Amino acid sequence: MSDILLFLGVLGVLLLGHEFGHYLAARWRGIKVEEFGLGYPPRLATLFVAGDTRYTLNWIPFGGFVRLAGEDDPDIPNGLSSASKLSRALVLIAGPAANIAIAFIVLSLAFKFAAPDFGRVRIGQITPGTPAETAGLEIGDIVNSIEGVPITSFEDMQIATREHLGEPMTIRVSRAGEELEITLVPRADFPEGQGPIGVTLSYPVSQMSWSEAARFSVDSIGSQVMAIVRLPARLISGDAAPEEARVSGLKGIHDMLAWASSVDRSSERPFITLNLIGIISVGLAIANMLPFPALDGGRLLFVFIELLIGRKISPRLEGYAHAVGFALLIILMVYFNLQDFINPIQLP
Repeated sequence: MSDILLFLGVLGVLLLGHEFGHYLAARWRGIKVEEFGLGYPPRLATLFVAGDTRYTLNWIPFGGFVRLAGEDDPDIPNGLSSASKLSRALVLIAGPAANIAIAFIVLSLAFKFAAPDFGRVRIGQITPGTPAETAGLEIGDIVNSIEGVPITSFEDMQIATREHLGEPMTIRVSRAGEELEITLVPRADFPEGQGPIGVTLSYPVSQMSWSEAARFSVDSIGSQVMAIVRLPARLISGDAAPEEARVSGLKGIHDMLAWASSVDRSSERPFITLNLIGIISVGLAIANMLPFPALDGGRLLFVFIELLIGRKISPRLEGYAHAVGFALLIILMVYFNLQDFINPIQLP
C-alpha cells in the first residue's frame, strides 16, 4: 500500500506541477484561465471562483489540468490562440520548465540531506551479543581508524578487521562530536552473516552546503538531458542496447519507485528515491518537449512554423493535427503499459 501511495503521490505532484507551470505563465501573459482543476474530470465540486478562473476538485484524484480560453480558436479575446507568438511559446514551455524546476528542488534536497559520503564508514547495525556490542560500539558511530590505519571504505574496515582475528584491536570512532577509542577482539569463528565483530556497515550522510547540493543537482539534470539527446545516435551506432531506450509505463514507474524505496529503507535515507523522482520529472519535461502533435513541443512547433512563414496556420488544420497526435499518443501509452506486464523492467 505504501508503494502505491508513493507512486500516486509522485506522479500526482509532477503532473500537477507541470500544469501549474502553464497556469502561472498564462496568468503572467494575460491569457484567460477558464479552469484549474485538481484531479481529472468528471468534476466533483467547484472549490471557488476567483476572477475569470474556476478552481475545481475532480473525481479522479491524480494530477490536474489547466483549461485555457481559446486554445484552438484565435477569435476568442485573451485566449491562447489569439495571444502573441512569444506569449504562446512561454506558456507552452512553462509546463516542462516547471518539471525541470521540480527536479532541481528534489535533487538539491537529495544531495543536501541524503547523499551518502563514500569516503567515511558508519556503523549501521549491531547484532546483540557480538564483540561490537560488548565493547560499546553504537549505531551511528563513524569509524575513523583501526590500529592507527585510516578507514575510508568498507573494504578498509574488512581488511583491518581480518588482520586482527582473535586478538585485541583499537578502533577510533566519532560519536556526537567526540572521538572515542574502543578496544575489541574480532572473532575468528563467527555465525554466517554476522562477520568477525557483528556489525553492518553503512555510509553517513555527506556534509554538503546548499551551493554544493545545487551544483550537483544541475550537473545531474544536465547529464540526464545529454544522455537522452545522445541516445538515438548511440542506438544507431550500436553503442547502446535497445533496452536503454525503453519507455516505461505506469507499472514500470511504480516498480522502480517501489525498488528505490525498499533500498532507501535499508540505508535509512531517501537518496535513491529522490534521485529517481528527479529523473522522472526531467524525463516528463523532455517527453513533453518532443515536436509531436498534442504535446507541448508539438504546439510549440506550430508557433515556430508561423514565425517562419509569417502568417497564422489554419486553426482547423492545427486542431486536426493535434487530434491525430493525441490518438497516436493513446495507442503508444497502451503499448508501453502492456509492455510493462509482458516484459517487466529488470531492476537491480
